[in-house]
Amino acid sequence: MPRIMLIGEWRSGKSTLIRHLSRSDYRPRKVFAVDHHGDFMNTPSEFLENRRWYPALITASAHCDTLIFVQDATRTTCQIAPSLAAMFNRRVVGVITKIDLPEASVQRAERFLRNAGVREMYPVSLSTGTGLDVLREALGIS
Repeated sequence: MPRIMLIGEWRSGKSTLIRHLSRSDYRPRKVFAVDHHGDFMNTPSEFLENRRWYPALITASAHCDTLIFVQDATRTTCQIAPSLAAMFNRRVVGVITKIDLPEASVQRAERFLRNAGVREMYPVSLSTGTGLDVLREALGIS
């Protein structure tokens, strides 16, 4: 049973994050369905971006211990609804990706995640590896 479900906008870094955390060559299937890979569940961005699909997120989360809301630090907008984390009876962690890019604003991404109800946040760079060890330790991944 997967332990960790990732939720985020299109091209926010969910698949790359799974690849780094699982230390595998994970390649997502581009289908409109939840993609399982070991201890991870990758959700389609459409499930977040269209509130009509929130029941699918809630149902899929029943099989997880932890949810990760992935927020791209270069985005100036956020599709994660205010207080969305409160819908889940699970630990919700925020991961801020792309922090190494010149246009990144970690503070803005933190504000977006706080607005969504996330209190535990980890900034990471998937290209340099910055923050991945801290995130692995927080998630209990060796």
